Amino acid sequence: MSKLYVPALLSVFSFFINPGEGIAQSDTLSARNLEEVTVNAFESRTKPLATTATVALITPQLLQRYSPTTWTNAINTVPGVRMEERSPGSYRFSVRGSLLRSPFGVRNIKFYWNGIPFTDASGNTPLNSIDFNAVQGMEIIKGPGSSIYGAGTGGVVLLQSHNENDYQNRVEQSVSFGKYGYQNRNSNIQIGDISIQYGHSEQDGYRKQSAMNRDAIRFASSSKIGEKGTLSLLGMYSDLSYQTPGGITLAQYQTDPTLARQSTPAVPGSEAQHAGIYQKLAFLAGNYTLQLSDNWTQSNSLYLTSTDFANPFISNFEKRDEQGFGGRNFWQNRSQIGDVKTNWTTGFEWQFGKSAQRNYDNNGGIPGEQQTVEDIRTTNLSVFSQLEAVLFTDLTASAGLSYNTSKYKYERFFVLPYSREQRTFDGIFTPRFAINKILAKNWAVTASYSGGFSPPTLQEVRPSAGGFRKDLDAERGNNAEIGVRKTGKFITGEISVYQFGLKQTIVRRTDEAGSEFFINAGKTRQRGLEWTLAYDIISDPKSPVMLKLWNSGTYTKYTFEDFQQAETDLSGKLIPGIPRFTQNTGLDALFQYGLSAFVTYQYGASFYLNDANTVKNTPYNQWIARVSWKKNWGAHFYSELSASAEKVNAGIYSLGYDLNAFGNRYYNGAPKSNLWAGVKVGWEWQKSSR
Repeated sequence: MSKLYVPALLSVFSFFINPGEGIAQSDTLSARNLEEVTVNAFESRTKPLATTATVALITPQLLQRYSPTTWTNAINTVPGVRMEERSPGSYRFSVRGSLLRSPFGVRNIKFYWNGIPFTDASGNTPLNSIDFNAVQGMEIIKGPGSSIYGAGTGGVVLLQSHNENDYQNRVEQSVSFGKYGYQNRNSNIQIGDISIQYGHSEQDGYRKQSAMNRDAIRFASSSKIGEKGTLSLLGMYSDLSYQTPGGITLAQYQTDPTLARQSTPAVPGSEAQHAGIYQKLAFLAGNYTLQLSDNWTQSNSLYLTSTDFANPFISNFEKRDEQGFGGRNFWQNRSQIGDVKTNWTTGFEWQFGKSAQRNYDNNGGIPGEQQTVEDIRTTNLSVFSQLEAVLFTDLTASAGLSYNTSKYKYERFFVLPYSREQRTFDGIFTPRFAINKILAKNWAVTASYSGGFSPPTLQEVRPSAGGFRKDLDAERGNNAEIGVRKTGKFITGEISVYQFGLKQTIVRRTDEAGSEFFINAGKTRQRGLEWTLAYDIISDPKSPVMLKLWNSGTYTKYTFEDFQQAETDLSGKLIPGIPRFTQNTGLDALFQYGLSAFVTYQYGASFYLNDANTVKNTPYNQWIARVSWKKNWGAHFYSELSASAEKVNAGIYSLGYDLNAFGNRYYNGAPKSNLWAGVKVGWEWQKSSR
């Protein structure tokens, strides 16, 4: 199939503002205005055509064209980006193959929420604690962003929670239901620039031992302090629990794909051990921005976080009590010297985390005899500076450099004897150089070279069975990329080609009990082609219908280089978990009277499930549809009815495989059909003037 798609798509360019970012709509249609979009990546705050970064925008419009159960479908329309949900609540987020080292959660990617660090000092990002409706948009920077954002070779994600309209007050309630016991309730109150949002989600899950329950409340505000200052506050408390069914073998999948991991004479299964995750997270943060003068701006952000974590697992019962704090400071100068506009950003980011980790025997979901008592303290610092210059109004050049250091301090109190160790990753410099040239007003060519690094995360230096792996080295990578971008009234698009080389690659291994450990395993070479294309077939807001057709896709060749596994040389083998070809095609239709319909077709090629390239999954074809009706009932009351459906055609279908799994337990079955329906009502009124 890829042989048919790729040659045809090499001649087109993709939609830079992500496919499906459609047309603003209430009861009537209104044309979208690309000029209003601003890209904030690398603190540039520029227009999409002029940015020197490869950035995808996840807008509210894009999120609303899919079922409000998860971000997965919306994010998977972005070329080179993959979000997986092996079971409800168990997220994985990958940018250009960063799932290579991701046993669960998020690895090798740095997350910020309203400009505040959300990835903690140890490299973990509690993405599954956030309610779907708590975030209204994302910017996904593809490729290393270490020159200004610190550790991470995969990319950077900028989450945004903001009020839809600072001049409106509103109360809003939504409920939705779906198959497999899915329920969601969401409440939102906005009074001027203050908003409070509460979300509850639960579902029984498709597989056995896969139920999920989450309650999360989010507070956000942004207020003027004096004439030149702005104080933004962000707070969240989340109580999450979800069961973890674990992987099964191919024979078990073919017998019953809903099975959880089965017991053996030597090792109990997931149901017998009541395997699951129980996580309570509190996050409090603030950002203060001060306009010092016409040219100078200073920004300071601070955060505090506390996590209560428990994980009854096959081989043990892990408990963690974690606290973290940190912040980010930068100064920015925007000046003009003759015809040259400059933007200089410099600052630092510092983070600290403490994790008290206790392991016990797992007696059927109840902690038993103690196995380990360990504490780990993590500190990291990144100092950065970047200069961006606009020459001749259509040529933008950017150069940035950061200095990075991080340290783990480990103490073992039990099993005796007491021990104290530490591992320092010091003096790591990472550069980024980029240039963008605008041609004929609506075309642009961009080229960049960037370096990145990623020290092992806390779960890698201290794996689930305990101990301290101070022999692990930090990953280092370099990315070279060139792209062509086009904006226009009817056709917009972008195509990018890149090559990323990674050294000291960290990969996951598991033992018979499923306990994981990590090793450095040589080099990788990751080459890719990414594109998106959007065509506004009918864009006149006076027309009875507005139609938009779009396509996005990825073609890759990721291979191991100088890769040794025991006595076997695997150099030249394809990296597992990365399909060679994926594509998304969608049709958006906006009708009069608030009606809309969205249809998406996704195709994913097969890929290998182990380093030796001896086991493959099957390709899949997925169809996604959503219809909605929005109505304003007078000046204040509004409502929305929606329904969504998914259908998958695949021999084996999983929303996340366990790569290199012990005992060939690669498979996490996912439903091949799904349905959701929901209703939203709200009341809004104009904020009173003072």
